[in-house]
Amino acid sequence: MGLFNSYMKPGKGLSKEDLDKHGLSLYFDILGRRFWSLMSLNLLYVVLSIPAIVIGYFVSVYLVTWIAQLIRLEITTDIAAGLNLLSTLAVAVMLLFCGSGPANAGIVTVLRKHVEDSHSWGWSDFFDGFKKNFRQSVVVYVINMLMTSVFVVGFFYYFILMKGLFSTVLSVVVVVIAAVFFMMQMYTYQIMICVELKVKDIYRNAALLVLGKLPWNILVAAVTIFLLVLVYEIFASIPVVGLLLIAIFFYSFTFFTQIFMTNNIMKKYVLEPAYKQSSQENSNEAEE
Repeated sequence: MGLFNSYMKPGKGLSKEDLDKHGLSLYFDILGRRFWSLMSLNLLYVVLSIPAIVIGYFVSVYLVTWIAQLIRLEITTDIAAGLNLLSTLAVAVMLLFCGSGPANAGIVTVLRKHVEDSHSWGWSDFFDGFKKNFRQSVVVYVINMLMTSVFVVGFFYYFILMKGLFSTVLSVVVVVIAAVFFMMQMYTYQIMICVELKVKDIYRNAALLVLGKLPWNILVAAVTIFLLVLVYEIFASIPVVGLLLIAIFFYSFTFFTQIFMTNNIMKKYVLEPAYKQSSQENSNEAEE
């Protein structure tokens, strides 16, 4: 119906103000016009992430129980309820930082088009990205889950079981590596859907993008953590509202924000070089 769509105007259409928008102005403009699309994408993402949610829940229960035993926590009724809540929140965090495989490839496919402000067929594009990148996205999901488990176990093992300066240093090293790895997830699915690479090369390029633009990526990560803490506060205060936000808006909004903030990096270091290489190869084939 044209709601939130400043480009669907009668008469002369685009104004100079529309063309001059950039930064936060452009971000909120696109966000407003794509608001309902983000809601429907989030619902679709959550539904298709149910297998990952189930796996994540069992993994989080195991890790939370292991940590409770490690610190010799006495389990009372209140403690058990708290651990159950922590396990539930851990699932939401895992879905945000580890992804859910094919569903992430699908939603990133659509959100990249939204950020570029290009036409998208919505759910159709979602399922195209879902099917096209199915195998690689499953492999990435499995690697992410395994690495997350390793980081959690490693941190608590070094921090609690070992004592002294050496254990503290190892704990810090684990945290730093984990932080870089999780920042890499802001790029892994984008690289996957944009260029054809092996999984190891996807991770390699994601690591280079994170380390090459570290200050900016830390800012993007900080915004992500802020959104996560905001939803957590709402969830802790009013669980029903928190779950509703997670179900209808949180993931698509957060991924959209990440993609918007990393789009220039993707274009400069991934898309433009890939386009130049493709053009050069086509030119060589034409000459032959």
